[in-house]
Amino acid sequence: MVNARIFFLGTGAAMPITRSLPCIALKADSDIYLFDPGEGCQVKMFKQGLSPLKVKAVFVTHAHGDHYLGLPGLLQSMTLSSRKDPLTIAGSRSFIEALSLMIKTGLIKPNFKVDLVPLSNEFKYVDSKISVKAFPVNHSIETYGFHITIGKKTVCYTGDTSPSETIIENCRNADVLIHEATFTSYYEQEAHEQKHSTALDAAKAAYEAGVKLLVLFHISARHSEEEVYFDAIRFFKNTVVARDGMIICL
Repeated sequence: MVNARIFFLGTGAAMPITRSLPCIALKADSDIYLFDPGEGCQVKMFKQGLSPLKVKAVFVTHAHGDHYLGLPGLLQSMTLSSRKDPLTIAGSRSFIEALSLMIKTGLIKPNFKVDLVPLSNEFKYVDSKISVKAFPVNHSIETYGFHITIGKKTVCYTGDTSPSETIIENCRNADVLIHEATFTSYYEQEAHEQKHSTALDAAKAAYEAGVKLLVLFHISARHSEEEVYFDAIRFFKNTVVARDGMIICL
């Protein structure tokens, strides 16, 4: 049986005013898997006792800066720590092409093997601890969500998205759905114009997918935790709002 925990290292949207930028660490036994390493991700990792040397794979939902700008510094720390193990980095095609160029030109100089993998509908990562499958979501650029299996537990992470049937299709009966909730439904029109979701949108997706727990994520600084929570709870009761430093045991 795998001992698995989800660390919410950063839970905010694009501006780190009240919350840190997005970063989720999934720890399965001693192995760590990162999702969307936003700026400041490695600082939060060190504070939580999560070693960069234990990171086996990094998954980036899309090429907006708040979801990946912590990665160059993390790779540098891995190099300074004399990392030897290979690292898998999966992301949208444009992100992988840009990261590959940075490595080729020497802007990033890892001293270990880095496997760069572009995401697609067929993407699947599997090792002895977890499996990760990608599915497309509806954002302003190419973006993927992830369905993660750890032992008998399942976790879905949407990345940035407006309401999407692909979330319901790929996250049915998940134990945990981590769904972006940048806005409350008061700003529904703005949210959908920007290809984001409201907390109520997330609650409706959780209900339709039949998940056990909804975690609201990627919260705009304009909203309090209470505003976001009450926007969702009226439609899906088993809801929590992610907070920086929060840990969920699977």
